[in-house]
Amino acid sequence: MSRRTLIWATVALLVLIVELGATIGTVAGDPFSPVAAWGLTRSPDALTFVTVVIGCAVLGLFGRFPRAVAAVATASYIVFALRDHELGMFLPPMVVLFALAALGRHRPTALLCALTSLAAAAVWLAARTAPIAEPGVALLAWVAFGTVLAVFFLAPLLIGEIVRLRSMLREGGGVRAEAQ
Repeated sequence: MSRRTLIWATVALLVLIVELGATIGTVAGDPFSPVAAWGLTRSPDALTFVTVVIGCAVLGLFGRFPRAVAAVATASYIVFALRDHELGMFLPPMVVLFALAALGRHRPTALLCALTSLAAAAVWLAARTAPIAEPGVALLAWVAFGTVLAVFFLAPLLIGEIVRLRSMLREGGGVRAEAQ
């Protein structure tokens, strides 16, 4: 097993542990309701856990199939969000967004995955805030959650790009050569 394969397998395992823990926590915990009239979410079922496992486990293949892994990780988040579960499954797409940008490979794929995830998050947020009768509270929820969700999906791109550019600078002026 190569070092790169081992690193991605470890990342997949860690992300799986975190996401499974969060999903299991929604089974036993109280529903997430930050404001009065917050839209209810669906309880996890077997498909939820399958989605979590697939979305996290596929990260182990990132080194060999980056685009396919990005698509599956993003799709797992979208399925999770559009099935109206509580907040979660952010880590798989965040990891692939960072990795695609940091490695400098497939940047259009990374942008597409980020924007698609953000769109699914907006649909999820619309369903949560629709029952809120007071416009000011609904607006505040959109601003607060919208900002956090945008950071979740756009910050990994930015940080990955910064890491990529720093690596190029260390290698001796690669930024100037790419710009020309």
